[in-house]
Amino acid sequence: MVIVALHILTCVCLLAILLSVYLPPSVLPVPAWFGLAFEWLLVVQVFLGILLLFTKHRRWAWLTPGMLLLCMMPLSYTLSHKALFFPKRDLPGSFTLMSYNTHLMGGGQKPKQNRVIQYILRTQPDVVCLQEVEVRKSGNSLTLPELREALSIYPYTYFDFKIYNSHRQYGNAVFSRYPLVGKHTLRYESKGNITSVCDMLLPTDTLRLYINHLESNRVSLGSLAPSLTEAEKTMQELSSTSDKLERASEIRIRQAKALRDDVKRSPYPVLVVGDMNTTPVSYTYHILQSGLRDAFLESSNGNLGHTFAKRVRGSKMGLGIRIDYILHSKQLSASDFDVPHVDYSDHYPIITTIHY
Repeated sequence: MVIVALHILTCVCLLAILLSVYLPPSVLPVPAWFGLAFEWLLVVQVFLGILLLFTKHRRWAWLTPGMLLLCMMPLSYTLSHKALFFPKRDLPGSFTLMSYNTHLMGGGQKPKQNRVIQYILRTQPDVVCLQEVEVRKSGNSLTLPELREALSIYPYTYFDFKIYNSHRQYGNAVFSRYPLVGKHTLRYESKGNITSVCDMLLPTDTLRLYINHLESNRVSLGSLAPSLTEAEKTMQELSSTSDKLERASEIRIRQAKALRDDVKRSPYPVLVVGDMNTTPVSYTYHILQSGLRDAFLESSNGNLGHTFAKRVRGSKMGLGIRIDYILHSKQLSASDFDVPHVDYSDHYPIITTIHY
């Protein structure tokens, strides 16, 4: 009966996730970590369903195919499937685009030792959108003039700092082979999160570019699986983690709505890129993705596209989630989406080709 109870519990959790994608937390206060655990809960559900087939309680196994059918929609936002739903479009122009949360710009090392900078120089996409860029005034750390000089292959730049003081600057940056005009910022009531907006002048078109770093969860994925020998500490950590996730989710929803409203006012096709700090199985994602296409789903085949991964404490196993995105207007198309697994930051870069 323990297996049956666990099987039913995973079904309840998955149903709660399905509803929470479409209902705001004010209507359905589902714990925010449920969305983070969607992939794992689905795996557990299938495993328990198979296990039940070899017990006297096998009649309960029918719940598994039922749950799989109900989960087809969130799975369609989680697993890439370009060959099924996104036929290739023949558009005349294209450029390569990278979005990358650099985690304080590769630790603030000087350009020759800075692995983030050197990686950009090796790959040389046409447009580079960076988040969590930090430069210092001190000569011992990376400075803004040094960053400009190191990436001088890009003639057009846009630096948009949320934190700007006598010691450091922190925010977003764009390096582009195409002119950037009409720059402005969506500012949020948040310590370090902004959306940077600019218009990019292409040879035959103008696109509006939104570079985002939305509210962080400020928790470690490792803390979600602490040692089983510390039961009391475990419960305290899980309670604290859940509270942090709930607060961050509420803030992100407000930010996502402000971003969506600005996107709707754009006179040009848009690219909405960056670290959104939310999974595809979330209410926030569906606000952001409204009216847009997800380049990962459109131009990658049969993978999960995890852009953020942390090892479970005391284990070699990693927990991965997709929280970085390139979304685009339906007039545009994307191909060759890639998530290179380079460990220069706590995020992986995402790269795609945009056709216009």
